[in-house]
Amino acid sequence: MSTSAESPSVLLELALEAAASAAPRLEAAFQAGTQASTVSTKTSRHDLVTELDRLTEARVVEHLMANGPAAAYLGEELGRRGGGELTWVIDPIDGTSNFVHGLPTFAISIAACVAGRPVAGVIHAPVTGEVFAAVPDAAWLGGVPLAPHGRGEAGRNALATDHPGGEAVRAEGEAALRDLGALIEAYATVRRPVCASLSLAGVAAGSHDVVLGVDVKPWDVAAGALLVTATGGAYDALAYASDAPGASPVFRPCYVASAAHADPGPARTVLEELVDRRDRAGYTRPLPH
Repeated sequence: MSTSAESPSVLLELALEAAASAAPRLEAAFQAGTQASTVSTKTSRHDLVTELDRLTEARVVEHLMANGPAAAYLGEELGRRGGGELTWVIDPIDGTSNFVHGLPTFAISIAACVAGRPVAGVIHAPVTGEVFAAVPDAAWLGGVPLAPHGRGEAGRNALATDHPGGEAVRAEGEAALRDLGALIEAYATVRRPVCASLSLAGVAAGSHDVVLGVDVKPWDVAAGALLVTATGGAYDALAYASDAPGASPVFRPCYVASAAHADPGPARTVLEELVDRRDRAGYTRPLPH
């Protein structure tokens, strides 16, 4: 394929096709109730994986390799392979825990990154049928353009976060619980979707105003971060002192994302204090489990 295929619009079309090719098998398994038949754990009992995660990632990569330009591939289940300026960052089932437990809040997340920055992204929710798509200057839900939004001050904002998780509570105890308390006090509502990609898509679409993420991986956030910034929002990422310097935002482990007219201030304060607290403790990822 010619190098013109590396334009954001063509990469977006490839990602849309790849996600659409993999989604029906996930929807069928979910509707049949067979999605949990091959479940196992990875780093902890909270970190689940199924055979469908691996099969979905393989299907997405197969489609992109067959139809797209030469590229590297970075996936949650099958790791890194290939090489080139373009890297496809793939989460085959973001929200596996929801998938396994019968909740439709899960998605295929695919982002095309150049020099570590996403230039095209797709988040496809197989059960609900929602398909979010973005290039740097535009974003869509089901083909309908998304516009900047937000509810103003924090006391009117809806925050989504999966922090603190079980590992954070066990390792940090009261400090982790104080983080959550500060967020509950500052925001109108605090939600725990357990699906970073759809949380970020919610900022782009207007269901969330702010998202706080801790110890995420690039495949969790690459497509969603692009959706946020393409709709005028902000994606501010932090790294720990123990992380390699110079990583682009979606390759850093902690972030606050916010809609154009939302208030990320309280979440940003909690995140800065968390990173500082862990740096002073000599923290290196991941947390023990």
